[in-house]
Amino acid sequence: MYNHLELMKIQAEVLYVHDHAGRIITINEHVNQPAPRFFWGQTNTGRVIRFRSDVPNKVVRDILQIMDRDEPTEQLANVINVLEKDKGISGFWIGPAYAFNEIVTDYTDATLVTEDNKFFLEHGFSSLLSELKFREPCYMVTENNIAVSVCFSARNSDKAAEAGVETLEDYRGKAYAIRVASSWAQAIRQSQRIPLYSTSWDNYSSQSVAKRLRLHLYGTDISIY
Repeated sequence: MYNHLELMKIQAEVLYVHDHAGRIITINEHVNQPAPRFFWGQTNTGRVIRFRSDVPNKVVRDILQIMDRDEPTEQLANVINVLEKDKGISGFWIGPAYAFNEIVTDYTDATLVTEDNKFFLEHGFSSLLSELKFREPCYMVTENNIAVSVCFSARNSDKAAEAGVETLEDYRGKAYAIRVASSWAQAIRQSQRIPLYSTSWDNYSSQSVAKRLRLHLYGTDISIY
């Protein structure tokens, strides 16, 4: 079992593609989307810091000094101040980072999406259908011949995968997210990788799923764009 700091390092590698110097080049996705200028993963055993490759070296030095010098209650505000002076902040993310427990056996009865049944995704998850080869494994719960809840690999590495969970609005509150996420996590474990799950602090429904799945909280993610 990995400790919390090791899990956070693994998550950073799942989320982003890095250069030889450990700087973020892009997000670990098949489509080109903006990466954060600054990633901070905080755990009870240490922190993981990543900077995007175009962040000036002076900004990097100033922020690293803040992390080493300032009180924890002041660090985030001071980091934001340094980044704002360099360039206006365009986005901000903060939330808990979880790992599924090593044994995932409950509610693993969702259906694996295959070439033979992927048409169930057409009604509510057409965008997922078009990029399915990048999201495997993907599990679904169906009603009336349509997929109503899915869990897929939002990002992948050779060590871990990050869960993406979506449920159609009319079908929420039925524990479908629990079933698809449990089945997905079991498949990731069987591939000898770590199933991860993260969300934002203001996404209460996602946190409720994490609670019901009894996920292991190992840290907090902060991403600043």
